Amino acid sequence: MNKLLVPTMFLTKNTQRQATLKRKPFYTYIKMSRTRTFIFTVLIFTVCSFVTGCKKKDNDKVLDKELNQLRYSVQPFISIKTALAAGYNKEVTGYRTQMGFHYLNESLLDNKFEISKPELLLYAPYGNDSLKFVGAEYATPITDLNNPPPVPEGFTGKDDVWEINTEFKLWTLHAWVGLDNPHGIFSPHNPKLP
Repeated sequence: MNKLLVPTMFLTKNTQRQATLKRKPFYTYIKMSRTRTFIFTVLIFTVCSFVTGCKKKDNDKVLDKELNQLRYSVQPFISIKTALAAGYNKEVTGYRTQMGFHYLNESLLDNKFEISKPELLLYAPYGNDSLKFVGAEYATPITDLNNPPPVPEGFTGKDDVWEINTEFKLWTLHAWVGLDNPHGIFSPHNPKLP
């Protein structure tokens, strides 16, 4: 049913009074619109947080899977003897503080990031072990340090932070899969090592 707008001068006093009672003051509409805006904003924020949280959880699951793939692929190299026999036979750094010794497999050094084929394995004296496997390192060459190629893709998410190693002209990424690192699995240094 359509309501006709009738000027108040044509309404009886009783009808005018009823129309006035039904009309809400302007500030009530403003207050209601602020409330609605607030509720709408909270709702949007909640939905976005849920979606982002789900994406982060999905990324975490994928990252865990990728790290487990790395752990599985380096499992045979827990022993330095096995690593040497498999081609990780070039010790390139000497002992580096909070890193250990870096053993390179030159045949793997290329422009590709392959989770199950880290270019370097890290070993360090730790506890009763003369050389314990502590982590893996990925490396991709940089031909011109003044104009480096883009950062390699790496692991899922944004936790893996690649660094440019100017000494060897490489993009590098550590993954501490043999020794827990309180600074994070991808941190370049591990304070548990001297």
